[in-house]
Formats: sequence, C-alpha cells, structure tokens
Amino acid sequence: MNLRPNYLTRLGDATSQWLNVALLNGDANESISGRAHREGWKTAERIIDWLLRPLGPDHCRTAYEADVARAFDLVKESA
Repeated sequence: MNLRPNYLTRLGDATSQWLNVALLNGDANESISGRAHREGWKTAERIIDWLLRPLGPDHCRTAYEADVARAFDLVKESA
C-alpha cells in the first residue's frame, strides 16, 4: 500500500529535485539528498543530514531509498 506523502513533504521533494536539475545538472527525478548518498558525496551527505536532523536520522540514505521506491512505483504503474 502506497500512502501519498503530505503536501509539505511533496513540496520539499519537488524543490530538491528542481534544485538538483537547476544547480547541479542532475536528474529531474532525484533529490539532492538522494544524489549525495548515491554518489558518495560524504561531506555533502554529513552537512545535509545535520541540517535536516529534525526530520530524522540518515536523511540522505532515506531520501535515496524514497527516490528508488518512487522509480519502482512509476515502473509498476506503466506495466
């Protein structure tokens, strides 16, 4: 069962994805946090995790896992 995240979570995801494209020439379906984890940007990951610690531990790893889950959901929907 896939529960839709709340509005603020989706807004944060969209902003991060937009900034990943606009500032880092990244993929439109990947957040900066997820990309930092996937690409092994250890310093960036530590900074992001520290800044977003109120959202929970290991934000970048969690964001990466959410990016992957969204990709799988899109594939399942199109099959």
